[in-house]
Amino acid sequence: MNILEIRTLRGPNYWSGYWKKLIVMRLDIGEYEQKPSDKLPHLLGRVVELMPTLEKHGCSYGEEGGFLRRIKEGTWAGHIIEHIALELQTLAGMDTGYGRTRETGEKGIYSVVFSYHEEEVGRFAARAAVDIFLGLAEDKPVEEIRLQLAEDVRRMREIREEVRFGPSTGALVEEADNRGIPHIRLNDQSLVQLGYGVFQKRIQATMTANTNTIAVDIAGNKHATKKLLGDMGVPVPKGYRIRNIDELEETLEAVGYPCVIKPLDGNHGKGATVGISDLEHAKAAWERAKEYSRWIIVEKQLEGDDFRALIVNNRMIAVAKRVPAHVIGDGKQTIRQLIDEVNSDPRRGYGHENVLTEIAIDNQTLRCIRNAGYEIDSVLPKDERLGLKTTANISTGGTAIDMTDQVHPENVFLFERIARIIGLDVAGVDVIAPNVSEPLRETGGGIIEVNAAPGFRMHLAPSEGIGRNVAEHVIDMLFPTGAPSRIPIFAITGTNGKTTTTRLIAHILRNSGRTVGFTTTDGTYIGNDQITRGDNTGPVSAQLVLKDPTVDVAVLETARGGIIRSGLGFDQCDVGIVLNVAEDHLGLKDVNTLEDLARVKSVIPRAVSRRGYAVLNAEDERVYKMRDLVDGRVVCFSMDENNVNIKRRAARGRVSCVYENGYVTILKGKWKVRIEKVVNIPLTYGGRAEFMIQNVLAGTLACFVHGVSIEDIRVGLTTFNAGTAQTPGRLNFIEVGYATVLMDYAHNPAGARGLTNFVTKLPYKYRTAVLNGTGDRRDDDIREFAQVIGDHFDRIVIRRGAYLRGRTEEEMFRLLQEGIARSSNTSTVRVIPESREAIHHAIKNARKGELIVTLADRVPDDIRYVQEIRDKLLEEQQAAHITAG
Repeated sequence: MNILEIRTLRGPNYWSGYWKKLIVMRLDIGEYEQKPSDKLPHLLGRVVELMPTLEKHGCSYGEEGGFLRRIKEGTWAGHIIEHIALELQTLAGMDTGYGRTRETGEKGIYSVVFSYHEEEVGRFAARAAVDIFLGLAEDKPVEEIRLQLAEDVRRMREIREEVRFGPSTGALVEEADNRGIPHIRLNDQSLVQLGYGVFQKRIQATMTANTNTIAVDIAGNKHATKKLLGDMGVPVPKGYRIRNIDELEETLEAVGYPCVIKPLDGNHGKGATVGISDLEHAKAAWERAKEYSRWIIVEKQLEGDDFRALIVNNRMIAVAKRVPAHVIGDGKQTIRQLIDEVNSDPRRGYGHENVLTEIAIDNQTLRCIRNAGYEIDSVLPKDERLGLKTTANISTGGTAIDMTDQVHPENVFLFERIARIIGLDVAGVDVIAPNVSEPLRETGGGIIEVNAAPGFRMHLAPSEGIGRNVAEHVIDMLFPTGAPSRIPIFAITGTNGKTTTTRLIAHILRNSGRTVGFTTTDGTYIGNDQITRGDNTGPVSAQLVLKDPTVDVAVLETARGGIIRSGLGFDQCDVGIVLNVAEDHLGLKDVNTLEDLARVKSVIPRAVSRRGYAVLNAEDERVYKMRDLVDGRVVCFSMDENNVNIKRRAARGRVSCVYENGYVTILKGKWKVRIEKVVNIPLTYGGRAEFMIQNVLAGTLACFVHGVSIEDIRVGLTTFNAGTAQTPGRLNFIEVGYATVLMDYAHNPAGARGLTNFVTKLPYKYRTAVLNGTGDRRDDDIREFAQVIGDHFDRIVIRRGAYLRGRTEEEMFRLLQEGIARSSNTSTVRVIPESREAIHHAIKNARKGELIVTLADRVPDDIRYVQEIRDKLLEEQQAAHITAG
């Protein structure tokens, strides 16, 4: 058994219309193709013995025990591994329920697909599930496998804590998701973008785009905070800031015991020690604080309980009483046993997986125990309470009690005033007081700290009292009612015409006053500037555009490869366009038929929002069938106004775009709105390039349904030129000497047919083609591509392509020559491997009035070669003219 590949899908994908986060493992099950589960007599019993919780998996039967029934009846290894991977995640505290296993076109190779919560955990689960299955199938002792399973679960929990959002960030992201506000994680920590483009807001943990940096600096400096608050009449404990240990004893005399020692700019209780009652204890606390800051705070310890007030947008949202981790003796058990008993509480878990965190026995715990005069294995007297941590943080095993409804109005005013004084939009005010139900000025309570990035966990899920959805108040602040969070997204897919249609739509939108970010096979653009070069049609490039704070509309070319590899880079689109589905890239990534390819392309219309539009080709039945997958509205385009699908839709009052009587026309039911004559649209070359007219129809319809004015569409269509600047590699003409060179990106049989249909309408007596093939096509597709070219060109120069992708150049040359040999034309064929030499040969030997067509896989290179040859010829002609003069 061999794992061939593990892919991670992070957005809408072709496996599921609902589950966006999927692992796809391509698995060769080897000898187990001949050994389904019913041929392994001990497997079912061993599976149940190891993982009895698999009984809950309903599988295709939809009821408990369904999956085990499938094992008994007979199923293949990949299917069993899928369920093991799902259950491993459940055992690690990440319950998730989608799985599917399908045989590929290759015997014994399966796609094992299952959902995940955390990407790295899902990938780990895939590998672990294979190992567990092999152990079960090969009669490895169950106890040995159980030990490995326990280790796998432990490791998965660790990975989860390393990679997932903390409780506060997670709560904010979840609240945003619930409101339909998209998010993008910007690093592997807590930096997150909420919203897209110009409407984005960033958060980092609980700091937001609105957080004042000066206020953060003040809150991070405990001395500055205390002085500012004290000067404003806020009750704060007496204390001093010192730097040298020589000052400690004198400072302690001024402050008095008990006292607190903490670093000046620490956070989350790091380096802080409370309850200091003598000099020796103080010196030890000094050393711990010094690990975090050069300056140390020594202040009087206030008497009372520890409270945290959360203020958002100058309003008090929640207050919690924090209780440090502790145990209470029973006179029988050791301290270690008492800690184990507390940790057995089902509400406690590893890291942030549950409401409470397990109490870890670390150096701080051991110090607390020894300071109390005990050892870890001492028996604690009955009813004696022993503190195990110096701070009350939930993350160190503390507990929280919600006190929001008990806060005195005067304290509410005080807490809100403190946030305003410091200047924080989200503030955690730490209070020591006997209670919060009475004014602090009466109880002797005080403010000990103000936190700029307060944790939400104690408020979201307190161990006692009501949980408070504090995240909603932060999202309300960032996105008030009616405030947008999304920019319009146009997503364009299809076999041919994607780049041209993308550029056309971007041009129309840009001319209408929008700041457009768009992605193509040539690169990513913001406005008029190219940001990156290369094939940028996948999710990474899409997110580059969506992360740009200047972009107010995104136009995203979306190719097959990115969809298969990672899914879409966005959760939904406003306009989804499918131009066509034709033979290309078949036989790759288990996409073997046109139906498979259509299923991949259908991800775009399935991602259209409920208020959005799917723009579909009514002439392509595979595309037109996608209308049934759309949650939003469907509009169609066609080169024929009498197309049966168009006529049927017109009778229902639907919107379409057609080519009729020489016009690009919008149909609104039975009414026609003529946009522009095709002969006035440069991209169509006077209407001779029919495939370009199709692109124009799709782009026009997309802009129309989005609300772009007819005048703006008309101006965009008539000012968009098929030159090397606006559409590189898409019907680019350059006059060179006696010949005209046409450069195009046609690279598959359908593209070649569209190109040759156009070329035959041009008034050129002679035609030469310079072509190459792309290695990741089927042999017959390469031959057919060359045959179509051979049918219409009398001279052909074959060159080496840039993307052999596993083939040798000799193999590619042979396939192209075989295809040309099948053509109806008798073409002269010459092989010149180097591209520059091939193009130069064609131009040098051009006949007067000849058309030379270069079919490029690296468009910029061909453009540069041709321009260099043209410029050199011009220089030679000028030199000859001067000499003759």
